Amino acid sequence: MTDQIRTINLILITAGFAISLIGLFQVWINRNIEKKTGRFIAALFSVLSLYIIFILIRELIYFKTEYFWVLLSRFVMFGQAFIAPLLMVILTAFLLYKSGEERWMNHMIFGVSVALCIVYTALLIYNIFSGKIYYIDAENEYRRGPLFPVLVLPTLIISCVNLSTLWYRRKSLRPKQRQAFLVFSIVPMIAMIVQSRFFGIHIIALSTVISAAFLLVHIISDQTERYYIKEAENAKLKVNILLGQIQPHFMYNSLTTIKHLVATDSEKAQKAMDDFILYLRYNMDSMTTDKPIPFEQELNHVKGYIDLQKLRFGNDLSVEYNIEFTDFKIPTLTLQPLVENAVTYGVRKKSSGKGTVTITSKRVDDHVEVIVEDDGPGFVLEKVYENKEKSHVGIMNVKKRVESVVGGELIIDSVMGRGTKATIKLALGEE
Repeated sequence: MTDQIRTINLILITAGFAISLIGLFQVWINRNIEKKTGRFIAALFSVLSLYIIFILIRELIYFKTEYFWVLLSRFVMFGQAFIAPLLMVILTAFLLYKSGEERWMNHMIFGVSVALCIVYTALLIYNIFSGKIYYIDAENEYRRGPLFPVLVLPTLIISCVNLSTLWYRRKSLRPKQRQAFLVFSIVPMIAMIVQSRFFGIHIIALSTVISAAFLLVHIISDQTERYYIKEAENAKLKVNILLGQIQPHFMYNSLTTIKHLVATDSEKAQKAMDDFILYLRYNMDSMTTDKPIPFEQELNHVKGYIDLQKLRFGNDLSVEYNIEFTDFKIPTLTLQPLVENAVTYGVRKKSSGKGTVTITSKRVDDHVEVIVEDDGPGFVLEKVYENKEKSHVGIMNVKKRVESVVGGELIIDSVMGRGTKATIKLALGEE
C-alpha cells in the first residue's frame, strides 16, 4: 500500500469516525426522535464507530513488523470483519420496526439475517485456522486467500434480503424512510462488490458512513415532521375535547343548581362554586401542557365533575371507585370525557334516569388499565367509528389523544341494553 493511499485512507477514516460521533450526539440531543427509533440509530452508529476504530488501528500499525503488532493486526482485522455484517442485521431489524413490526425479533426475515450472520462468523472462525479467506503475514501485510469471495456472499445476501423486505413493506413506510433504507441497502452492497475486486482504499467504510449519515438525516427529518404534525393534531384534539366539555348546557345547569343552593344551603353552594371554578381552571390549564400528568390529578378532576353532577341528579347517579393502582401518568382531558360520556349517554339515557358509573384502575402485567363502565342503554360502535354518532365524538377524540400522546390504546365495548365499557391501556413507564 502506497503512502498516498494510506494518507487518503486515514483522512477518510477520520472523517467517518467524526461523522459517527456526530450521529451519536444527534441521537442524544434530538428530542424529536422517537425512543425506539433513537435506540436503533444509536446502535447503528455505535457499531459503525467500533468498525471504524478497528480500521483506524490497522492503518496506524500496518507498517510495524514486530510480532506484537502482527498479532494486533490479526485481532483488529477479525474484529473489523466480524462487525461488518452486524450493521446489515441492525438495518434488517430497524427496517422491520419502522414498517410496523413491533415484534421484529420474532420475524422470519430477522431470523434469516441472523442465520446468515452466524454463517459469516463461522467462516471467520474457520479462517483463523486455515487462512484460506485472508491472512496477515509475518511482515504485517494483508493477503487474500482463494476463498475470499465466499466471505462476501453472506453479507451480500443480507443486503438482498433487506432490499426485498423494503420492496414488500414499502407501503408501510413514508417516502423519506424508503429513501433512507434504500440508500443504506444499496450503496454499501455496491461498495462490497467493488472492494472484493480492488483492495486499497476503504470503499466499504466510506460508503457505510455516508449511507448512515444519509439515513440519520432522513430519519431525523421524518421524525421532526411527524413531531410537529403530532403536536398540531394534539393541540386540535385538546381544543375539541375542551369545547366538548365546557358545553353551554352544562355550565347553565351547574350555575342554576348553585343558584338554588344559595337560597337553601349557602355552605353547600360555596362548596359547589369552588368545585365549578376548579373544574374550569383545570380545563383551561390543560391547554398549556402536552405532557402526561399523574393519574391522581386527573382522577381528582373527575371527582370534581362527579360532585357537580350529583348536585343535579342526587342519588339517581351512583359512582363507584375501584382504584387499585395510581403510580402512572395519563394525558390530560382523557378520563373525564369518558366519565362524562358514561353519565350523559349512559345513566341519563336510561328510561329510569338512574344508574351507576364505575371507575377502575389496575395494573396488568407490564401495562395499566383505566376502565369506565356504565349500566346504560349502550350504543352501536360502528356508528361511532364511522363518525355517524356525533354525540360520542368525545370518545374518538380521547382515542386519538391516548394514541398520539403516549402510544396507548382505547378499547370500547358497548352492548345494547346492557351498557358500555371504555378501557384505556397504557404501557408502564411511558412519559
